[in-house]
Amino acid sequence: MPKRNPSVQLALNGTPIYLNNILMSVSVKREEKDMSGQKSSTKKSDKGVKAKELNVTGFIPYSQKEWLTKLFNLAESEDGKGEQSKYRVSCTIAEAVNMREVQFSGEVSAIEQSGQLGWAISFTLREVNSVAEKKDQRKKKPKAKAQGEKAPTANKSAGENSGKSGEENKSDERKGWAKDLDDWIGS
Repeated sequence: MPKRNPSVQLALNGTPIYLNNILMSVSVKREEKDMSGQKSSTKKSDKGVKAKELNVTGFIPYSQKEWLTKLFNLAESEDGKGEQSKYRVSCTIAEAVNMREVQFSGEVSAIEQSGQLGWAISFTLREVNSVAEKKDQRKKKPKAKAQGEKAPTANKSAGENSGKSGEENKSDERKGWAKDLDDWIGS
């Protein structure tokens, strides 16, 4: 009687990831920065929600080495642009936290288990194009003011300059490229 595959609890782009004793956990990080400095304050600055991570562990028996081959092929896969492939994730825990598209992140490991005739598998899938990221992109960004130098529009008469100090009059006397050179040098 042939051995049956375990139930599919995780799929990437519809491709089942077979693991015995599969355990999955999901985490999300809310980035904060301490604003207290040297004081005893509890103020923090919120830097937003970072990508969710799905941590997966399981076991692949030696007799099912094609499961391991398939997993590593998915982890090493690249799209047509030479970038790491993105996958639509399908599993109960990812659906529960609204996690849709992922990439392999960090290390994919297969550690030989001497007493069990197989490999202990662990890997992490990190969310890409997250819901929080899409919300931020939809927010209207404030338009930046165009900055530029404005030349003086009117020359001041000699009577108006008489109340200024000698240093200010000196800067008014310099004109053209000499003034630009002096300003650049920092005189």
